[in-house]
Amino acid sequence: MEDPEMESTKSTEVKWNDKVKLIISDVDETVADLYVPADPAMAEELTKLLSEGKAIFFVTGQSIKSIQWRIVDQIPKELRGKILIGHCSGAEVWGYDERGNLQDKPFYSVYETAMTQDQKDKWREVIRKLVHEFQLETYDTMSVAEFKKKVGDNPKAVMLEDRGPQITFEVVNGYDLTPEQASKLETEVPQTNDSYDLRIPIVERAQQLIDEANLPVSPKIAGVFAVDLTVKGVNKTTSVKHVLDDPAILLSIGLSKKDLEDPNHIEVWGDKFSTIRGGTDRHISEALPKAVRSIDFRDENPAEFESGYNIVLWPGQDHLHHGLLEYLQSRK
Repeated sequence: MEDPEMESTKSTEVKWNDKVKLIISDVDETVADLYVPADPAMAEELTKLLSEGKAIFFVTGQSIKSIQWRIVDQIPKELRGKILIGHCSGAEVWGYDERGNLQDKPFYSVYETAMTQDQKDKWREVIRKLVHEFQLETYDTMSVAEFKKKVGDNPKAVMLEDRGPQITFEVVNGYDLTPEQASKLETEVPQTNDSYDLRIPIVERAQQLIDEANLPVSPKIAGVFAVDLTVKGVNKTTSVKHVLDDPAILLSIGLSKKDLEDPNHIEVWGDKFSTIRGGTDRHISEALPKAVRSIDFRDENPAEFESGYNIVLWPGQDHLHHGLLEYLQSRK
């Protein structure tokens, strides 16, 4: 039987907020499916919002390159000045110039200021050790369907991407193992939230190696099946706070701090707000006044949300990026 609290939240109508001036949005499974471009219909709706003068701040674990080819390349150049990108969980924030080209340098970069070249090299050595110790088979990033077609259900097959300020393992087949699958692995995988998650021992061992190397890096479970290793102290909260506190960055997208004093002038889009299931999008909400509305496009349990925040479930027929598209098209 479904949780009554969850059912009541799902039935709440979520109407378009005409007052919104700044949209802060996750990317993967919120705006676009993993490692594929946003649907043309989604790009069309985002273009409409930007043409109306609204600004969009994408905050994502993905790289700037990924967001560029998957989303921004589909946006007319004359509108890109209203876009900010906080990539690698906000380790850097980038914007666009008046010609619609990516600026020559980010507004800020924790990666460049927090790490020496020697530390960066040692970080990559930690990654090599993890791959060796867990006997992981690494692949370049691709769509989940393509990946599964290539590797089947092998839990040791992972997508590995070095994004500079963040290194990510996509543990596509290893985050929700059955007891039988877990028992076949040489690695001891603990039971967590009614499943066996290979990411947990990977994160634990990563932390040991990072401590031994004295690196300012934090490993964490992220998304649905990712392990992110990021510059220490960086998450989606820090990037959002940095942008909202910097008048120059806001001015670059045509806004001021006064424009955002009303909570109705900001809206958050995401798909992972659970406090017990690696919900990184909740960190966006935590950077904002609690009255700001955050829309969760995944069918999550509201009992797992951070208390006191205005997080609502999208009640439509579709979810994830299809749900966001349904929401945007409901404006008509």
